[in-house]
Amino acid sequence: MNTCYLLSFLTFMALLLAFTQSIFGFPILKANHLTFMILTSILYSFTETLVIFFFVGTGVSIKEFVLEHGMGQDYHKRSIAIKRRVYPPLLLNILFMVILFVLVGAVDTHHFPKWAYYFVFLGCLYHFSKVKIIQHDCFKDNTQIILEMAGIKNAHNP
Repeated sequence: MNTCYLLSFLTFMALLLAFTQSIFGFPILKANHLTFMILTSILYSFTETLVIFFFVGTGVSIKEFVLEHGMGQDYHKRSIAIKRRVYPPLLLNILFMVILFVLVGAVDTHHFPKWAYYFVFLGCLYHFSKVKIIQHDCFKDNTQIILEMAGIKNAHNP
């Protein structure tokens, strides 16, 4: 989970840098905007794939633990509810970012206006931020389920 947070922060910083670079045209690590966006897209893809697999993995673990210990389906149902909350906005953001990454090439070849690209980029950044807030809430809820399964009360919910 900590790795997801770290990579999300690095991805957000890379996106901010790439947006700034798209406006001012300065090189980053000797890379122009197109090249840096390729690196950013790889980082973004890895980060979001890790987040998806985190929730898949913990969901499977919760299901197996519940079955082994005959605990009823409440924990597993709550885990599924978390995935239903986090996946739709996450997958929508992945779609938005794929469109953004494709538009980089269209702007570079002058087939898409730069000013429209800036608006799309800002919209993607805003949506990315909203998704990260949802993910944070889901990480907390997921951790709460695991603590409850272990018989540990959360300090925030005595």
